[in-house]
Amino acid sequence: MHWYDQIKEEFIKNVAINYMQEVDFTPFKIFPVITTKKRSGLIAKYNKEDWLRIGNINDYKRIGATQSIGDDYNVSSQPYNLEDIAFHKDVTKAEAEEADNPFDAIADGTKFVINRINLIIMANFVNTYLTTGRWGNDYTGGTDFTKWDDPNSTPIDDVLKFQDAIGALTGRPANRMLITPDVYRALRSNAEIKNSLKVTSDKVVTTDALRKLFDMDSLVVLRTVRTTAKKNEKATKNNTGYFASKKVLLTYAPARPSKYEPSGGYHIVKTGKNKEKVAMVRIPMPENNMALRIEGTA
Repeated sequence: MHWYDQIKEEFIKNVAINYMQEVDFTPFKIFPVITTKKRSGLIAKYNKEDWLRIGNINDYKRIGATQSIGDDYNVSSQPYNLEDIAFHKDVTKAEAEEADNPFDAIADGTKFVINRINLIIMANFVNTYLTTGRWGNDYTGGTDFTKWDDPNSTPIDDVLKFQDAIGALTGRPANRMLITPDVYRALRSNAEIKNSLKVTSDKVVTTDALRKLFDMDSLVVLRTVRTTAKKNEKATKNNTGYFASKKVLLTYAPARPSKYEPSGGYHIVKTGKNKEKVAMVRIPMPENNMALRIEGTA
């Protein structure tokens, strides 16, 4: 009997699920999750003009027993391809013996794996969505609007204008907002926001207060530290230590995914992973100095 025989896979999964509820898996808060049994395939793609087209209003007026006017929409497809992200940590017998009990070493190893995968998912999210040219409109502070750390800035009016611009372009005004920590700091000290809160019940500038002021269903601060942060590196004005800075993402996403409802993005995952987000397994490694491998796949 080996030392790790008492470590059941269910224990590792439970630790992973509990820890994932504690850490900030921000991307999963922005876009809805779609499950699929296939690793690759096609998803429907609609033409925006088909949904917004009206035509001649008089054509819709029914007189007597005449038939109603009809129309249809075109549906094309776009491919998707799922790629697994995997990472592991080998917990050695020595590590387990050093802990008060072997379960502590396994729990720490599980959290280490989850944290690394979270960083990878975050990096992919930032590289995919927080880049210029990805969306229909890109606005630059100092050029398109006054920067929000300027005492004369009007972020509430700016966001409402951005919402209208998105609504005019897509038919759905933005209902979700993501900001980087430096933007959050600027908003918390902004004069327009503080003055607006004087007449509300929220008196303190919090994420929930900002969400209400901007008329959003959700507002999330992107807090995860970037992978390039070095040991003992101090944050500076131009290097906050986070994945992204000076970024705001406004988008529309439904509460639940639907093929009849547009969304700024989706998370497509294999069936069975949507509950845990990261699948965890235990792999005995007797050939590796009696280690127990904890592996996560997202």
